[in-house]
Amino acid sequence: MSKLPTPAEVLGPSFHLLPQESQLLLITSVLGTSPYWLTYTLLHNFLANGENVAFVSFTNEFAYFREGGKRHGLDLQSHLKKGTLTFIDGFSKLFLPATPAQPVSSAPAPSPSPSRVGAMPPRGGPIPPRGGPIAPRAAPNAAIPTTVAAAAATNNNTPDPIKYITLGPSPSPSAFKQLDHIIKSALQGVSTTSANKPKLVVEGLEVLLAAAGVDVGTVEDLIYDLREISSTTTILLPSDSVLIHTSPTSTPLELSHANLVISLGHTADAILSLRLLDTGVAKDISGVLRVTRGAGNLAGTTAGVVEEKEMLYYESDAGVRIFARGSGGH
Repeated sequence: MSKLPTPAEVLGPSFHLLPQESQLLLITSVLGTSPYWLTYTLLHNFLANGENVAFVSFTNEFAYFREGGKRHGLDLQSHLKKGTLTFIDGFSKLFLPATPAQPVSSAPAPSPSPSRVGAMPPRGGPIPPRGGPIAPRAAPNAAIPTTVAAAAATNNNTPDPIKYITLGPSPSPSAFKQLDHIIKSALQGVSTTSANKPKLVVEGLEVLLAAAGVDVGTVEDLIYDLREISSTTTILLPSDSVLIHTSPTSTPLELSHANLVISLGHTADAILSLRLLDTGVAKDISGVLRVTRGAGNLAGTTAGVVEEKEMLYYESDAGVRIFARGSGGH
């Protein structure tokens, strides 16, 4: 089992004193760095403390996070079954046509033709003469085979614990309202099982900008609404230079992405930024983790204040280690 750093190691020992109501964490990363170990760190902390979590992903299905969590000693499947984790899949069926579930048909199953099954004479027996009377067609089998019927009933009656978001092949503003409704309903459903508001993790919002044609203001409104019905909200977004540093020649997509990241950075309580080493690749260093206090965390006291710092980290099969510059990764 690999080891993950605790949130206190990443964000500072006083971070847990921050007000949990509508707290916003922004995790950014660049190509070559993976933000998912930070995601697993937060998920492990939330779930170990008995919190309910809603996890929304627009770039990966649940199996990806299930296997990644196993490598870090986090059993997401068991939490999904217990109901402490709600996974909302915005990847697998996002642009597929909405197809309502079809009930198991009660119509009789057609029987095979008697000329192929049951009508063949035994080997060596008399062959019926050509042009003789045709045997009447056998009555169709009125019952589905037990094993098939049982499997169909099981598949039909067992609800899928994963919730799916479907916008259709050509997303429209009305379809996006459905997305808003699905996530809100999932959060409100989690809230009914606990006195506390659930934690929310959202990954891949850039897909809505790039592929679904959603404007930045609509995404910001969605995040604002979701923060009202959740406690800590964690947003994962890429922050590659080409997406952040705009110019007169930047595309509308690059401008939209930059506006979203900068806007969330101004309202976040903490910004966790992952980047590669400025000097190149090192065999015992995966990248740099920078923790920055956001505009939402400008308290005048030391209690509950994010500790601003920059650390190195090394991700391997044994886990993730974070350490100060010059101290080595061992």
